[in-house]
Amino acid sequence: MYKDYYGFSDYPFSLTPDLRFLFLAVTHCEALASMLEGVRERRGVTLITGEPGTGKTTLIYALLKDLSEKIKTAFVYHTTIEFPDLLKEILQDLGVRSRGNSISELLLLFGKYLQERLAQDETVAVIVDEAQNLGVEAIRNLFGLSQRESPTAKLVQIILVGQTELETKLDSTELQAFSKQIAIRRRIHPLNPKECEEYIDHRLKVVGSSSAKIFTPEAIDRISRSSGGIPRIINILCDNALIDGCTNRPKIDGRIAEKTIQQMDYLQTQPPGGTKEPPPRDSSMAIKKGIPDLGLGRLLDFLQRQTSFLNVALIFLILISLGLGALHFFGWGQKLQFLGDGKEKGGPSEKPGERIVWVKEGWNLSFLAREYYHAANPTLVDLLLQFNPQINNVNRIFVNQQVRVPSLTEELFLIENPGRTYKIHLGTFNDRRLIPVFQNSPALRNKKIEIVPREVSPQVTWLRVMAGEFGSKEEGLKALGALRQQGLLPAFAGSAPQSRRAAP
Repeated sequence: MYKDYYGFSDYPFSLTPDLRFLFLAVTHCEALASMLEGVRERRGVTLITGEPGTGKTTLIYALLKDLSEKIKTAFVYHTTIEFPDLLKEILQDLGVRSRGNSISELLLLFGKYLQERLAQDETVAVIVDEAQNLGVEAIRNLFGLSQRESPTAKLVQIILVGQTELETKLDSTELQAFSKQIAIRRRIHPLNPKECEEYIDHRLKVVGSSSAKIFTPEAIDRISRSSGGIPRIINILCDNALIDGCTNRPKIDGRIAEKTIQQMDYLQTQPPGGTKEPPPRDSSMAIKKGIPDLGLGRLLDFLQRQTSFLNVALIFLILISLGLGALHFFGWGQKLQFLGDGKEKGGPSEKPGERIVWVKEGWNLSFLAREYYHAANPTLVDLLLQFNPQINNVNRIFVNQQVRVPSLTEELFLIENPGRTYKIHLGTFNDRRLIPVFQNSPALRNKKIEIVPREVSPQVTWLRVMAGEFGSKEEGLKALGALRQQGLLPAFAGSAPQSRRAAP
């Protein structure tokens, strides 16, 4: 929208972890250096924590870019799973095929792989993002992996990256003994005011501009203070200020910045280094702040002076109901559903086997895939793109946009050809190295494997992998069922394998 208006080569405040925009403040430099040291020096376990939106995932991509080919990495970000599934993901990312499902077989494969890499003087690193979601048992077993060592060094380097609550979990009584095994600990802090200004200027320079050309000093100051120094919130505020500014003013001033901040007060921002304001002590003020001025505030004050505490509490409940009713009547209320499952007049109606989701701030397609399918990978994101042709960029969905989310079934991956034959969609990948796993599957014997480019943004093309042809719908579904049972279909990575279906 505003890219051409301001003459940018790209959108400068996208929420995706694009290394072109990497900005290293002091604590970011320390965290990246610690991760590099932990892997290269084979230190064992490294812990990196930070508040949501401080740039932890971007640092992981920077780390992966800086590591040499002698370091074999597994990058795991599906962390709401049990340890056996976590270990299978690690093995898969390392390129190790795991035919068995028992923990003993998986550990045996992993140990063999470590010994092979050690013989080649190579290092194995396992990087876990969103590690705060790991269960206690999964963390215990990860630390167990880290204990594998040679006489001179640890055989596997583990980097746990997560929100600050991960520190509390690791220091709990259940994990305290394991916490002492962490070799390096670093926390990423929010940006200070000077770093906020440098951050905004850096991102604008990447797209051929500068903060001096686009924002007034007052606007930068207001955005920096309101963001609390969180890069993700700075991006959201700047992006929305630019959307607003390109319709009426050539430069973002304090008025536009303040308007954007007020519109996005739900971000619960705070000054860098500050603390959030406590809730009002006066309960009546807390209620009045959340309802329109319909005279209820004055009535409430009067009643407070005239009645007992218990009566006031009862009146509070009545007035809250009246206030919410008024909000609904005048159309001022906001949707309260967690994922926008409700319908809205004028929007698309839900079809059987799908739901309509209303996008909230900070969401992307990967988030939706994790919420509804319990996994996020290119196959599941591609499925959402297929059902939402209005989305032409995998990295950009908008607040209040409506997204169709189909229920996950094998039939979705069965494609009918014009001649009443069928193909099956095996998966969508961003790395060609993951594709050969299908070639040796008995379910696809004598079937042609076809790779179809899938453009998911102006800069990114994924690879759709198809197999066929199948003479009937039943034959195609049987092949899908067998592949799912073998754990080869990435669409069902977040669900337990089905029992093998009977042949039709």
